[in-house]
Amino acid sequence: MPTPVMHLALAEEILCGGDLAPAVRRALAQQRGPFLLGHTAPDIQTISRQGREETHFYTIPRTSDRPAYEALFAAHPRLARAEALPPAQAAFMAGYIAHLLLDVVWLEDIFLRYFMMQEWGPLGERLFLHNVLRTWVDARDQQRLNGDVAAALSEVEPWGWLPFVGDEHLRTWRDWLVQQLGPARSVETAQVFARRMGVPAAEVEEILASPQQMEERIFCHVPQTVLQSFHDVGYERSVALISWYVGKYAHS
Repeated sequence: MPTPVMHLALAEEILCGGDLAPAVRRALAQQRGPFLLGHTAPDIQTISRQGREETHFYTIPRTSDRPAYEALFAAHPRLARAEALPPAQAAFMAGYIAHLLLDVVWLEDIFLRYFMMQEWGPLGERLFLHNVLRTWVDARDQQRLNGDVAAALSEVEPWGWLPFVGDEHLRTWRDWLVQQLGPARSVETAQVFARRMGVPAAEVEEILASPQQMEERIFCHVPQTVLQSFHDVGYERSVALISWYVGKYAHS
């Protein structure tokens, strides 16, 4: 699903855009660090060693049409009431549920539709190229990130924000992001995916460096217009979800 960088880029776009109500935007801007951390936090299972469903609240393949954020709030009702949470935690949870939403949009509109339901190559190759595509989008989105994202994240101090994840794991995750996003650093997405797939990172990087290979192996099957549609749908639905969740807290 989308990488942490992809989630952070969309979070920054939402904060800087003009589609949130002024009160909601101000509330989130005042808690920018927690909001940004929340946008990445469901992927913390790589640190906490939990099952993906324990932090994302949906299965792959999907076994229910219920939105993941509704499953989260059903399991932990206290988190559903943003107005009853400390402002930092409320902003963090706004980012968290937006992450869950965006993941499902990618799952349904990109991964399942183009890599699983269409048999344009062996399954193993399609899964490999799916990760290459995610790495390509990740590299593009790194260029969109505000240079002080690492600084904003470094100031975040979780305090019992997630009843299903320990604060120590959130801090370790925060520190990993800060290290990756710091000045003169680059996110090692290609290396991370290569390790998971058991292939040399050079195999991923070779395709990324070749516009011809990207076109012949990926974009001829997954047009770049599809990625723009994913972005537009994800942005619109994220703004609506965040506005709904933060609206009561921002006006209380």
